[in-house]
Amino acid sequence: MLSIKYIIAFCVVAVVGTPDEDGKWHPYKYGNSGKYIPTDEGKYIHIPNPYIHIDNPYNGGFGPYSHDYEPYVSAATEDRYRLVMTPPKDIPYYKEGYYKNNGIKIISQKHVYDEDKYDFNFETENKIRAKENAILKNPNTIDEGIASKGFYEYLGPDGFMYRVDYTADENGFRPKVKRLETPYSGKWVLEKVN
Repeated sequence: MLSIKYIIAFCVVAVVGTPDEDGKWHPYKYGNSGKYIPTDEGKYIHIPNPYIHIDNPYNGGFGPYSHDYEPYVSAATEDRYRLVMTPPKDIPYYKEGYYKNNGIKIISQKHVYDEDKYDFNFETENKIRAKENAILKNPNTIDEGIASKGFYEYLGPDGFMYRVDYTADENGFRPKVKRLETPYSGKWVLEKVN
């Protein structure tokens, strides 16, 4: 019984597995003569289409490209600048002979001195101002001392106002300096250096 199954299976494989093409040339299978018959199918046909030049075709919203004839500027030839302070405007307090002729007038002045504190402030016509408040700390002890807080300011010859805010106590003198613009100040401008 087993051999019959093998024989049937072999016959089925032989019939199904036989290819139509055996790899040999059969001249009459695909036409009368079996020869290659050429046609024009797929032949290259030249169509004349010469290049046509169009001037400035690009227009990206900014008009046609225009060539800039400026030469390349290297780092060695490019312009260099530095910041320079211009001279201050005419400052009346620094004019020749101002103090000699007029002296320095005090506009306001106030002093209050008590046993355990003092306060003072003053201002002059040439824009000098000062103010200080102080108290006595740890009176009648070995750590007795004065703690003060205040400021002074003046108009410099460059037209800027220089202000020093300070605190002075058991931790020492601690200033903070500011340089403030005024109507007399010089201005920072760029000056070409090459």
